[in-house]
Amino acid sequence: MQAQEEYRPAYNELLKADWREVFHDGCQDDWSERWMLDGRKATVENTDEGMFFAAGPIADDDASHAVLWTRDSFAGDLRLEFDYTGMDTLYRAVCIVYLYATGAGPAPYVEDISEWNELRQIPAMSTYFDHMNLLHISFAAFDNKTGQGKENAYIRARRYPRSLFGGQFSKMALEPDFSAVGLFAPGVPHHVTVIRRGDDMYMNVTNPDEDRLYYWDLRQVPEVRAGRIGLRHMWQRAALYKDIQVFALEEPSKP
Repeated sequence: MQAQEEYRPAYNELLKADWREVFHDGCQDDWSERWMLDGRKATVENTDEGMFFAAGPIADDDASHAVLWTRDSFAGDLRLEFDYTGMDTLYRAVCIVYLYATGAGPAPYVEDISEWNELRQIPAMSTYFDHMNLLHISFAAFDNKTGQGKENAYIRARRYPRSLFGGQFSKMALEPDFSAVGLFAPGVPHHVTVIRRGDDMYMNVTNPDEDRLYYWDLRQVPEVRAGRIGLRHMWQRAALYKDIQVFALEEPSKP
């Protein structure tokens, strides 16, 4: 499916809401003060241009995946914004935003994921699918099959863990799937905004030439409302991030 401009008026109204910044990383200072890293083969470096984040070098290697997690947790309606510039030329594998991440249990996969960081130093996707409670959006994503090319770019939302859907991976995806052909070309700065408000979730992506909006109805899946934010790169994916911000929605004052 193509982008959904019919939701633009509602999205624009949400941008005007009473948002309060609760997290900001300009991505030039020491990343480890605000983030935790899954994946021993990953590279994270702060530069004057932003935070360079690269997964490990070996294709189809679980140990070459990588995830950056906020040390802070967030709850309720949120707005996430960041600048993303792809630094690889790989039209294969995906980058992902994780929202509201907690452990799905039982022990050792406890609610606070910082208590089992060591179990994710080989960040196999199945560990997350099966042992985390979260929302996922693939945003700079390409089919994993070699030779498929950039014409297979897509944006997709999922809900974890797999056990919520009878263990069926295919059931984790929210409808609809979106074509993202033309987005996230290497070296092109993109601004990404994700808003979750109640049962509505939006992702807006802009670059110098395009502005596209995507929408999902969260009533399709069980609710999740509190946890950490993460950025995943599958093997060989690399990007520069800048000005990562999280905003919470100020609730109306009670009489």
